[in-house]
Amino acid sequence: MDYADCCCKVEYAFRQDSFKITGSQKASDNGGSPYVAYIISFGNMEVKRRYSEFESLRNALCKLHPSCIVPPIPRKHSIAHYATMQNRKDDILMIEKRKRMLQSFLNRIAEHTTLSQDHVFHRFLENVSWAEVLHSPPLSNLPKNLLQTPPSPVVASQSQVAPSPLPTPSSLQQLKKPDPRFLECELYTNKFSNHITVLERTQRRVTKKIGDLANDFAELGAVFNGFSLNETDSLANAIERIGQAVDTTFMSTGSMVTTLESEFSEPLQEYVQFSSIIKKLLKYRYLKHLQLENTSDTLANKRVYLNELELAEQESKKLEEVLKKTAVLDENEDILEAAVPGTSIANEEEAANSEGTQPINHESNPSESPRPTPPSSTTSARSSAPGTPSSSKKKSSASFLNRLSYTIHGIMDVDPEATRRNNIGRTREQITMLEEQLEVINVELAEISSTIQLDLDRFQKRKELDLRDMLLAYAKAQVKWCQKNLEPWEEALEEVDRICT
Repeated sequence: MDYADCCCKVEYAFRQDSFKITGSQKASDNGGSPYVAYIISFGNMEVKRRYSEFESLRNALCKLHPSCIVPPIPRKHSIAHYATMQNRKDDILMIEKRKRMLQSFLNRIAEHTTLSQDHVFHRFLENVSWAEVLHSPPLSNLPKNLLQTPPSPVVASQSQVAPSPLPTPSSLQQLKKPDPRFLECELYTNKFSNHITVLERTQRRVTKKIGDLANDFAELGAVFNGFSLNETDSLANAIERIGQAVDTTFMSTGSMVTTLESEFSEPLQEYVQFSSIIKKLLKYRYLKHLQLENTSDTLANKRVYLNELELAEQESKKLEEVLKKTAVLDENEDILEAAVPGTSIANEEEAANSEGTQPINHESNPSESPRPTPPSSTTSARSSAPGTPSSSKKKSSASFLNRLSYTIHGIMDVDPEATRRNNIGRTREQITMLEEQLEVINVELAEISSTIQLDLDRFQKRKELDLRDMLLAYAKAQVKWCQKNLEPWEEALEEVDRICT
């Protein structure tokens, strides 16, 4: 049979009939320690599962559907509880209680529109190795951290996968912009949890006292019956009838305790657990919202940082262009200074040589003598020549500044420009990754919020119906107890009245 066909068969079976845990039996796992297997019946199918398998089923559903309210199972008893068990009767009572609460767990899942369609739940209801189911997909592919898990299999199949693990926020952080709807839900859940916890604790004490009272009635009835044997006539009959009325009270009180336990106390315990489950659910959404805010803040900071790097890069390029232009101008100026004064000196020397080669005509002008070249003009020409001290001074000062700049850059960074470009590239990659993460978290948060809101609405309606049934059961149990006790005590009153006559 195909896997899907088998699942459809299972779903069809429990849609037609509610789950019933019809019994329990002791079993052992390959000669190991014994355990109790619970027999689950639905439709024409039957399967046996132990308590630990129920527990692992619930854990699996919580991981697969972290935004759904998964019903609770009865709490596991501590070693101290087992140590204080007085006899086998206590063990039987515990097993019967588990049967009722595990049956409620299965029926609540069957009523849930999402959980009832999960194939892992369907596999639980088949006669297959549960260990094999736990170590196969989809359970084997789930991450350990719920914040890394998609809120539902549908979202996991439709949404894109984040390029890297999503950041995990601290539960101590405060939301900057909390959702008012879920703030109100948290306040209501806390109030409900406080009230239901106190009610369950008080009811547990009352039930215990009523049970102790029933035991006292049993002892008292035996005393009255024994006392009647020592008397005669109407007095003996009256005492005996009182003893019978007390025995009836003992029986009806024990029956009322059983009824209150199964129809009022156990549902109360379930709702105490439900309040804790809803708190965890709201905390999960709170952390997902924190994850969104943290990712958004990190993305904004990275964008600011990238903008600063790009501005620094632009300034660096502008400075580099200015330095290049300055260097070109300096080079051109040096070339001009070297070329123009050199030409004038050569011309002057040529003119001087030409004057020196001409013959001196003393006869034509005996009073005139050769005019010497002014020393100032030759000195200024030589001082502006390429190898003069002033140009050497300029070059040495520029060389010193360049060496100082490179030394400082060497101390701070080997290659600051390359480092800055690497930072720009790396920051752009981080921004792209954060944008993809933000998109994934946005989709997940929207899905989580809508799913939780729908589940809370469904839970509220179911809670009102359950509380109505619980209160009716409580009132009916008291009325039934009074009715059962009324008739024997009226008969006892008649017998007592006969004593005086």
